[in-house]
Amino acid sequence: MPNRALISDLDLARRLERTDAWVGLQSAQLSCALYPESGATTIPVPGGYAVFRGIGSPLTQVVGLGMSGPVTAADMEQMEGFFHNRGARAQIELCPLADRSVFRLLAARSYVPLDCSNMLVQRVRPEARTASAPALPPVHRCPPEEAELWARTLMQGFTSEQSLPEDNIALLTSLFALPHTHCFLSTLEEKPVGAGALSISQGVAALYGATTLRGYRRRGVQLAIIKALVNCTIDLGCDLAYSLTQPGSVSQRNLEREGFNVAYTRFTMIREVRKP
Repeated sequence: MPNRALISDLDLARRLERTDAWVGLQSAQLSCALYPESGATTIPVPGGYAVFRGIGSPLTQVVGLGMSGPVTAADMEQMEGFFHNRGARAQIELCPLADRSVFRLLAARSYVPLDCSNMLVQRVRPEARTASAPALPPVHRCPPEEAELWARTLMQGFTSEQSLPEDNIALLTSLFALPHTHCFLSTLEEKPVGAGALSISQGVAALYGATTLRGYRRRGVQLAIIKALVNCTIDLGCDLAYSLTQPGSVSQRNLEREGFNVAYTRFTMIREVRKP
C-alpha cells in the first residue's frame, strides 16, 4: 500500500505545535523541581504554553499560541505580563497556521520578526526502519550511567566549549528521569562525538539535539544519529516525527535525506521589555 503524503493542514500543525509546547512545559517543570531558585514556570495560553526558563534562555518563549482558536487582547496582556514581570521580553514561536487574530494582535502591539525555523515532519512507517550503515559511526541509546557523558557531549556539540556550566549539565542529565525521553550517543575511535534525543507525546516524536563535536563533522555523525532516532520512533509506535532546523542548514539537509519534509516555516516574534 503506498504511503499517503502528509498534508500541511491545521490538524497536522496542531499536533506538532501541541507536542512542542508540551516539550517546553516538561522542561520548565523539570527545571523548577531541580532548581526552585531558577524561577522556572509556565502559564497556559490559547493553544499552548508560555514558558519562563530564565532571562536570555532560548526556552523562555511561547509555543502554540492561537492553535486552538481566536486570541484576545486580554490573552495577550496576560501573556506579556507573565514575561515582563520577570524582566524578560515576550517571544512567540508563531506557526503560520495560527488563528488570524494572532497576526492582527501582533501587528497592533508592535511585534517584529527576529528569526525563523523550518518545521520538518515525517510520517513514521515501520517498513522504513533502517539497519546501521557500516559507513556511518555507531549510535546507541544511553543507559543511565552515561547520562553525564551524554549531557557534556550534547553541550560541547552546540557550544564547542570545554568549560561547561555545571547547572546546565545537571539539568540535561536529569532528562534521563523522564519516561518519555530517550537519549542517544555516537562514538568514533572509542570517543563520544555526537548526541541527540527525542521526546514522545501522544504518538508524536520531537527529535532534538543531533549535534556533532567540532573536528568530527562531515563524517556522517549527525546522519547516523537521525537514523537512530527515527528507528526509535518506530519502536515506540509513533506515527509522526518532527524536528526544527534553521532553513537551508546541514541539519535540514540530513533530515530531508531521511525522508523529512518541510511542513511550514515558524517565525520568532519579539516585543522588547517595556521601559519603566
